[in-house]
Amino acid sequence: MSNIDYSTILTGIEGVRIVSSNEKYAQSGAGLPIVVVENQLGSASLALQGCHLLSFVPAHGNDLLWLSPLASFDPDKAIRGGIPLCLPWFGGHPAGLQSHGFARTSDWTLEKASNQPDGSTLLILSLSSTTETLAMWPHAFRFEMQIEVGTELKLTLNVDNLSDTPAPFTYAFHTYFAVDDYTQCPILGLEDLTYIDTVGEVRRLPQEGTLQLTGHTDRVYLDVPEAQTIVDGARQIHIHGTAKSAIVWNAAEHALNIADIGPAYTRYVCVERGDVFDNALTIAPQSRFSSVMTLSETR
Repeated sequence: MSNIDYSTILTGIEGVRIVSSNEKYAQSGAGLPIVVVENQLGSASLALQGCHLLSFVPAHGNDLLWLSPLASFDPDKAIRGGIPLCLPWFGGHPAGLQSHGFARTSDWTLEKASNQPDGSTLLILSLSSTTETLAMWPHAFRFEMQIEVGTELKLTLNVDNLSDTPAPFTYAFHTYFAVDDYTQCPILGLEDLTYIDTVGEVRRLPQEGTLQLTGHTDRVYLDVPEAQTIVDGARQIHIHGTAKSAIVWNAAEHALNIADIGPAYTRYVCVERGDVFDNALTIAPQSRFSSVMTLSETR
């Protein structure tokens, strides 16, 4: 557990508490602090390490997020499932630094929790530059995540470039959605777009018709519309976001060799919103970039 005392921030806030991952997920070891949110509209859980959403359940609904049954909750190790935050870079790094950036394994600070007039709960977390981060990404920064838990899950990422030089930046909400069978859930909202297929030889291809996964998939869709929908049987999972890319991924049978996925790979599909590859960004000195994503379901 973190040695930060959040009692003052949480005083008088209904439905928000911090527990150990050992308690929440019945695991042993050092464990990680988990923020649990419960209100009449929905519930969520969040690891302070990585500002990592692990669960979101709208009232009378199912969890929209998939958390691997083999996930580990170890300090400095990314958690498999939920919504890892990939920033300030997405994918591999040319200098061999950790894939998907340092934010998803860094300890974020819970700055605020509040009960909103509509019954939802607002959390605000932040991560600021240190000597260690400046050695990896040479820009003073402040990352802020606003999380609203209600009938929908709304994430607002604010990135402040506090340096005097332009900051190249890519990111993704690396969302793992919980589905019954990843081969039986059409993904709407990507029709007729160009995607970069990174399985095997890298190719640029047009999406013909509705996307439905049949095996190992790793694609980056460019210049996507605001909304996508995953059809999972009788329910539809809705993704709305301001980001211009959508990364669709499932490791399929290759997951059998991934220790924290294994045979559970059939129960998730990643549709990640972000700005990557051709949609990569440069944040001007002393300026802010913001990205919003909202998740919901209907039946």
